[in-house]
Amino acid sequence: MLLTCLEGYELKPVWRLLDTGPRTAAENMALDEVLLECRAMGVSPNTFRLLRFKPPAVLVGYHQDVTQEVRLDYVEEKGIHVNRRITGGGAIYFDEESVGWEIVASKSSLPPYGSVESLFRVMCTGAVKALEKLGVKASFRPKNDIEVKGRKISGTGGTERSGAILFQGTLLVDFDVETMIKALRVPVVKLKDKEIRSVRERVTCLSWELGYKPTYEEVKRCLVSGFEEAMSVELREAGLLEEEER
Repeated sequence: MLLTCLEGYELKPVWRLLDTGPRTAAENMALDEVLLECRAMGVSPNTFRLLRFKPPAVLVGYHQDVTQEVRLDYVEEKGIHVNRRITGGGAIYFDEESVGWEIVASKSSLPPYGSVESLFRVMCTGAVKALEKLGVKASFRPKNDIEVKGRKISGTGGTERSGAILFQGTLLVDFDVETMIKALRVPVVKLKDKEIRSVRERVTCLSWELGYKPTYEEVKRCLVSGFEEAMSVELREAGLLEEEER
């Protein structure tokens, strides 16, 4: 009878759900390096990670010049940390109103893909599904953004090492436009209403789309469910391994 019930049932691969909580930029970036290295060595399991930043931080891309991208006098005055990602792309402002998500996995465990664009689309599908579960219709925009009605709500990027990949994205829950403009060297001389309007025309966040700010637990639940569906895996929450805490 049991065998009959199990016929046609396919067990999904189990990945680790790793919620590392609010951490400094230095801690979060160091963990990126460690998690990717440990996955490449076969020490760590395939992992879906959620991360947050406290205090706020500016993260520059791997190849960027900090002095060209960040208003260092302003971030120092405001206690905003600055650090470098191991992935490429542009500088981003990350505060407690943003949630970061990451896939750290062996490339062989990923759904089939052909081109780099296809890989990015596959990796972003979980976030698109999560947004839909939150009540926001979103779509992937090549090469690496997720948008809502033409406005960016999540940026993504990735890197690989010895058969392992780290793919990461942001999800804007709320958005402090003024601080972002002042912290990054965006091409404005003086903060004016029109600059804020310009940003609002190109970027959005959950609170603007929903009319309220969802809780972290609500966002987490939808991200977990969205990525389980997109990657055809089961996520089980667990902590860092001893080797990852070095």
